[in-house]
Amino acid sequence: MNYKRKRKYVLVSLIILLTNINYGCKSTSEDKESIQINNGSVAIENNGSYKTYNLNNGTYEGIEADYIITSYDSKSNNYIFNEEGEFKVHYLGKEKIIDEDNEIFSPKLSPGGNYLSYFLKDIYLNLKVKDLKKDKFIDINSNVSISGELIDWYNSESLVYYGIDDSKNNGIFIYNIDKNEEKMIYKLDSGYVEYLEVLNDGVVFLQQKEGKKKTLKFINENGELKDSIENIIDISDVEHTEDGIYIIGKIENNNYSLYKYNDGKVKRLVYDFPKIINLDKGLSKDSNGNILFIGGDEPNVEKVYICEDGAISELSDKEGKYYFINYD
Repeated sequence: MNYKRKRKYVLVSLIILLTNINYGCKSTSEDKESIQINNGSVAIENNGSYKTYNLNNGTYEGIEADYIITSYDSKSNNYIFNEEGEFKVHYLGKEKIIDEDNEIFSPKLSPGGNYLSYFLKDIYLNLKVKDLKKDKFIDINSNVSISGELIDWYNSESLVYYGIDDSKNNGIFIYNIDKNEEKMIYKLDSGYVEYLEVLNDGVVFLQQKEGKKKTLKFINENGELKDSIENIIDISDVEHTEDGIYIIGKIENNNYSLYKYNDGKVKRLVYDFPKIINLDKGLSKDSNGNILFIGGDEPNVEKVYICEDGAISELSDKEGKYYFINYD
């Protein structure tokens, strides 16, 4: 099987690169009609033009809108979108323009959609958090140097991230915004973290140790190790469903592919159909919990594939480049 070797490519990051947009926040807002989408929805790009497609009962349906949704919070129906080269936030029926003179990285909405986090880049990445309800920035009194963009929302008021604190502790930290409290929940015995994501009420991260040995670990909010997978070569994305954990990446003595982990065993699911898996596009799932990924049999022809009951089939073959909309 062939593969395209990149990290998960977030749609909002691609649009920033294409349009050279600057990203920050200001309070200007106006009414905006809400759009509701389902998990597994995509944006399709053709010659620089984007259109949003909602996944409804196994079919992609085009949405008539003059903007592209890049990140969607299902609890509140709030979302980040791009309109004519400008990024904005749709919050409770209002659009809030995002317009500072700085390029941003890793914009994320909290569960419930009341907070927006992102990074500004000066010499180092600088974390910014805004309370959308109160329309004000929040002071983050952190003693941790966050590694890259390894950060996610753990819940509606807490961020989780990997880094090293002022006392040289190397680990996973949680910051509670309401309490203005930071604590380390997991200390690394050695090595560093390459991948981090909130998954199924816990945190999953890829730890590389000496000798390039990598382990995928699953911990809860108290830092208790719930499970781990050894012999990992690389991880692009991880998803959880009722029947197991799905991984797109590479396992030792195997190829880049889609894998399922359940009951302590890892099973490869994709061999020659499709021939290509686009690792940089990551994973998604439909409303029934079936895993979705992007790939194809030709290098420049993309399709969405669905894994249902262990079988792989095409879900969409509309022309263009596909990007899953971040959905929480």
